[in-house]
Amino acid sequence: MKIIPSDKIEIITTLSNQEVRKILAENIRPKKGLKIGFNKSQEKELFEGNFEQDRFEMQRIITGRNSFLPQVKGQIQPYINGTKLVADLKVQTFVIVFMIFWLTFVGFAFIMGIIRVINQGTNPFLLIFPLIMIGFGIGLVNYGFNSQKDKSISDLNRIINGQIKEKTFANTV
Repeated sequence: MKIIPSDKIEIITTLSNQEVRKILAENIRPKKGLKIGFNKSQEKELFEGNFEQDRFEMQRIITGRNSFLPQVKGQIQPYINGTKLVADLKVQTFVIVFMIFWLTFVGFAFIMGIIRVINQGTNPFLLIFPLIMIGFGIGLVNYGFNSQKDKSISDLNRIINGQIKEKTFANTV
């Protein structure tokens, strides 16, 4: 399990570059600000972000807020008898910064607890709480990201009528 999850995908399609550009342009709307309301949007786009030339940065459009929603950043490339989409899926920068602070603070509390156990003879059972907090933080980010990652990949794959060529994991942060 990675501390900060990420993924890299390649989707191959028999469509031409122009057809893939058209499909992406039709399915990516510009990002909107925070929208308050209870009615589900009736828009046809599946993603929001930007698309310029052969590069895109986007995320799925969902109801509500999800900080672990994958940010999809990629490009369109020519491929044998078709087109290839290469994309990196990553957690938002804000979540990464928050997790660094979270893990630093809880890790510091764990180290201070170890020092107290050694020097003052306090109960070592209390060290379980920082470990639970570290595990909870890492598990929450991974679960949230992975549950939305599969939906993003399948939506992207479906709209360009492609197949996943290769699925590799990016380096652990």
